[in-house]
Amino acid sequence: MFEKDVVALHKQVTEFKHFQKKYYPQITEENDNGEWEIGYRQWDEMNSTYLKIIENYLPESIGEELIDDMLYVIARDSECSHLLIQTLQYPQWFEVLCQHSITTDYYNARWQFAEQIGNYKGESVIKNLLFYFIESGDEYTERMALQSLCEHFPEQAEYYAVKFWNRNIYNEDEYQKIMALYALHRIKSPLLKKYIAKAYEMEYSYLKEWAEEYVNEA
Repeated sequence: MFEKDVVALHKQVTEFKHFQKKYYPQITEENDNGEWEIGYRQWDEMNSTYLKIIENYLPESIGEELIDDMLYVIARDSECSHLLIQTLQYPQWFEVLCQHSITTDYYNARWQFAEQIGNYKGESVIKNLLFYFIESGDEYTERMALQSLCEHFPEQAEYYAVKFWNRNIYNEDEYQKIMALYALHRIKSPLLKKYIAKAYEMEYSYLKEWAEEYVNEA
């Protein structure tokens, strides 16, 4: 049964890739918004096969092709991360897939793992992958990693929050600063008051709105 489901998933993934290439050639990993359920009639079937695998089998001696297929399906489900949230209920699968996500070309899988690892309750060392995600060179993945760092390594979150605030390496860094402010608030850092004041000195309107949310807690 396992092999049958693995073959079924691979066939569905292959068909999906052909569908995407034919009808949406302009969509890349970077601009995919995950709204495939609107235009692809077999979307539910592919997702159901993915869930059938994690619900019924353990990730023992699984091949690279299956891992790639599963990461691909996760990447396509980037609008609401439904599949990865479900995968958290099966820690062994989450751990294996998370480990492989750091080397995948599926950008939309990487940032989802950086985000959802904050909700991971297991004891595996995969939590240490946050330090890879937070230095990945991708703005959104790094933001999600800082959010998760607050849950697993709050003692490191303050350092990275200050780093995010000051480094100015991205053309649009307002959301970097918003996440830095969130992290300082989440870990109850004594630096929060200082950075709220800095936020008010800037022209970023959304950043000021977040500062306003936290001002009474600083």
